[in-house]
Amino acid sequence: MKNFTTRIAARAALVAAFAMTGALPLASQAAPQGHHAQCQSCGTVVSTNTYKREAQRGSGLGAVGGAVVGGLLGNQIGSGSGRTLATAAGAIGGAYGGNRIERNMKGEVVTDVRVRMSKGGYRTFTERGNPRFRNGDRVRVMDGRLVHQG
Repeated sequence: MKNFTTRIAARAALVAAFAMTGALPLASQAAPQGHHAQCQSCGTVVSTNTYKREAQRGSGLGAVGGAVVGGLLGNQIGSGSGRTLATAAGAIGGAYGGNRIERNMKGEVVTDVRVRMSKGGYRTFTERGNPRFRNGDRVRVMDGRLVHQG
């Protein structure tokens, strides 16, 4: 019986020593039960910026139409070799202008949504169309896209 009591006392002393050194988690150090871990893919919208993005390329119709109109207008100016130069300059300028107008007409509305992530840091998401989120909205990132957190 004395051996048994000595073993129990030795084990209790060992547990107390571990608890004192911090090797064993105490009840106050244990993770709280029933609390969910913070969402690592969640955040709060801090700003939105909506603008019209110009198309990357035109079909060429704007450039051709602009060149024709510019050439006709340039042909009305000057005489002789000056007329030829004005016609060429009008066609080149018209082609450039027509292409820019076509690209602007084919542009799309996009919205940049800046999010302060729960785990720290900021991320910016670019979406097509008008804004779906407002400042202060709680959002979650799913498959690289933002969704309202509900």
